[in-house]
Amino acid sequence: MLIAENILLRFDTDFSLVLQGTNNNSLLDVFFESISLASIPTESVMLFQTFKSRTKEEQASLFSAIALTGITTGILKLLVNRKRPERRYHPRLWNTRITPSFPSGHAAFSACFATIQSKINPEYSPHFTGYIFLTGYSQIYTGNHYLSDVLAGWVLGFTIGNILNKSIKSNQHLIPPPSYKFAITF
Repeated sequence: MLIAENILLRFDTDFSLVLQGTNNNSLLDVFFESISLASIPTESVMLFQTFKSRTKEEQASLFSAIALTGITTGILKLLVNRKRPERRYHPRLWNTRITPSFPSGHAAFSACFATIQSKINPEYSPHFTGYIFLTGYSQIYTGNHYLSDVLAGWVLGFTIGNILNKSIKSNQHLIPPPSYKFAITF
């Protein structure tokens, strides 16, 4: 069992390094760093903006999504206490790595956000799926996370999002303001 664990950890480390940015394309670097930095604040603002047309129960579910994802991710980070990957990538923008690595909070928040919003607006599901992949990859690209951190964050976010989606009873009041629909259109 220990040999298999070592092989998987080595693969995770090596493959994550291959996926990491190389600082050879400043436009691509700034693009992925921007996504990496802006994802959680952007998702939080979008979720709070959608509260206007919600019932109290729906508002509680959306707020719970943010809180439960953050708390669960934080507890897992402290319990696992995995060090961040060695970084060969040199960020151009501000980029901190204060907390432990596993699981990726950015990946968890984006998956939870996309899962809930896909239930609200199923016609935008492909956009949300692309957003999840961009957010997760940005964390690997900038050297903040291993691939397994991102995968675990996605599983956590999907799970919490699906649990909370079940608590939202109807889609009647789930029409977001027009400015929200414009904001997610690519």
